[in-house]
Amino acid sequence: MMPINVLHLITELSTGGAQMALLKLLRHMNRERFSPSVACFFNGNGRIGSAIAELGISVTDLGMSNKARFDALARLQNLIRSQQPTILHTWMFHANVPGRIIGRMCGVPIIIGSERLGMEGSIRRWADRLTAPMSDRITAVSRHSARFLIDEVGISSTRIVVIPNGIDLTDFDNLPDGAGVRDSMGLTDDESVVLSICRLDNRQKGLNFLLDAWKTVVQRNPDSRLLIAGDGPDRSVLERQSSGCGIADSVVFLGEKVASELFPAADLFVLPSLHEGMPNVVLEAMAAAVPVVATAVGGTPEVVDDGETGILVPPGDPDALARAILRLLNDPEMTMRFRNASRNRIESNFQLSETVRRTEALYQEILVEKGIASTG
Repeated sequence: MMPINVLHLITELSTGGAQMALLKLLRHMNRERFSPSVACFFNGNGRIGSAIAELGISVTDLGMSNKARFDALARLQNLIRSQQPTILHTWMFHANVPGRIIGRMCGVPIIIGSERLGMEGSIRRWADRLTAPMSDRITAVSRHSARFLIDEVGISSTRIVVIPNGIDLTDFDNLPDGAGVRDSMGLTDDESVVLSICRLDNRQKGLNFLLDAWKTVVQRNPDSRLLIAGDGPDRSVLERQSSGCGIADSVVFLGEKVASELFPAADLFVLPSLHEGMPNVVLEAMAAAVPVVATAVGGTPEVVDDGETGILVPPGDPDALARAILRLLNDPEMTMRFRNASRNRIESNFQLSETVRRTEALYQEILVEKGIASTG
């Protein structure tokens, strides 16, 4: 039997949770059963796009250099007509809406959407609601995201399937030695190291609140260091905030880094987001047995069991964030308990193999519904 052609359409392929989820899925899906290709509107040669290409999967950049480049939609139409995918799997809002419309115009048999955050404004909700019936199914990354689609966007629950992100634990079985990583970064064993990894975008990630909290942390624990990995539109804003608050000596902006190479150096991981779907980086930190302090937003409480595998705090609350960080830094017994429980929670509930299995099962279910494949 020839493999089923699946075209994945995503907004862009630099960095981000949806991009990482797509990359992990493509690495592990059954290529004898499903033959994938990828298209994006821009940043096709970004870090994730390059990693996908290294898997031997074609990546097409549709060249939408700005929002007025509607010729990218014509190129998408031509691509779909030339590839004739059986399944069009769209990722993120800016791919979901045009993908649904153009996919139906081109006669794609199966269209599946993927929703991540659950924070869209009124115009996006209207566009989602209008085009959602063009998708055969819509996957939500968390129960929170699913509830948002049902209650706030108005999409029928019968169309929504929850498929959480997953982690390949083998990626975290042989991490580098923590002392060696610290030494390579000029950090000592006596310093308390707090790590945050995310896109530097205050509107979603709330790093400005983390820097506000950090003023309190270093006042109480002067030997603490905050490592911030990632890049984004607010990097310079955050660097100025760090300098203006007098904490620049204790904050290091690392730029883009491989997360697994940083976790061994960390005493704890912090994610101060204002909005989330289901943060991959929290799953990764827990898989690396690093205690987590995170805001109780989106699907994060479905991952972090407050008081058992980490500490959850309200979003936009620097005082609560500082208290949680200090509590863990000054309680080695709690820290060790969280380390052990975190890895176990990922192993029990968020294995990548289960994410892949559910996605393949969803493809198969709709193929059978459409009469394209048999139940056998």
